[in-house]
Amino acid sequence: MLQYAKNFGMIGLMFAGVECCIESYRAKDDLRNGTYAGAVTGGLIGLRAGVKAGLLGGAGFAVFSAAIEYYMRS
Repeated sequence: MLQYAKNFGMIGLMFAGVECCIESYRAKDDLRNGTYAGAVTGGLIGLRAGVKAGLLGGAGFAVFSAAIEYYMRS
């Protein structure tokens, strides 16, 4: 359980940090920031298993992040 908590915390920290950097760079607070951050985070996580896994992980995490951002904003 501790290992799962560490992994979840690391993913959350990575996502929040990337989203903050993207939001600062774009100077906007919209749906795209979370989607871009999800793509980067998922890609980095999946990249450990190879390029194809990185692309699929980035796409999957981006879709999931966009859905959550859309739900939270409505």
